[in-house]
Amino acid sequence: MEIDTREILRYSGFRGASPDPKTAEMIEELKKEVELCSDPKSIYKEVEFTKTEESITVENMTFHSKKLVSHLKNSDRLLIFAATLGTPSDIMLRKYISSNSAKAVLAQATLAAACESYCDEVCSQIAKKELENGYYLRPRFSPGYADLDLTSQRELFALLDITKRIGVYLSDNCLMIPTKSVSAFIGLTRDKDCNINSCENCGNTECEFRRT
Repeated sequence: MEIDTREILRYSGFRGASPDPKTAEMIEELKKEVELCSDPKSIYKEVEFTKTEESITVENMTFHSKKLVSHLKNSDRLLIFAATLGTPSDIMLRKYISSNSAKAVLAQATLAAACESYCDEVCSQIAKKELENGYYLRPRFSPGYADLDLTSQRELFALLDITKRIGVYLSDNCLMIPTKSVSAFIGLTRDKDCNINSCENCGNTECEFRRT
């Protein structure tokens, strides 16, 4: 799991500005700590789905989201996915929240970058496997994004048995615990022009999944 300093700065709100030497040193310290304390786990499975103009249905569970339907327009296969950095990441974050507010902000950003990096690595491995079948992975689409309500987490958790399999729980307001966790839909498409492997070289500046 490689943690990109540029992503940490982006999550921290630097917006292209360079950090001062003290902040840069703190980031490097946090990267090492996160690598040591993380206990990453992930799961995924392929599911059959149907879709209308406004929703998709998986195993009699319906997810209402025009954006998700549009996202899957060229996908004829679908994965559901979940990953977490584990409970130690939350313990680390609470430590800094209670003792060092400045470092807590950077710790939050470092953990967020680490979680995305881990998810990207897992999805990259899946992508390599699926490429043998002529399929490409679309970017992850998570509950709470765009018009897919956060309460959709409940159905996604049930479909993948996330709590039992990787120890991630849902709070009453559908937030994931540990907090540095992700659940998502991932479309599989034969369209090689729009997939996670082509994002870095894509010129579509209007894409909702573009990283700035």
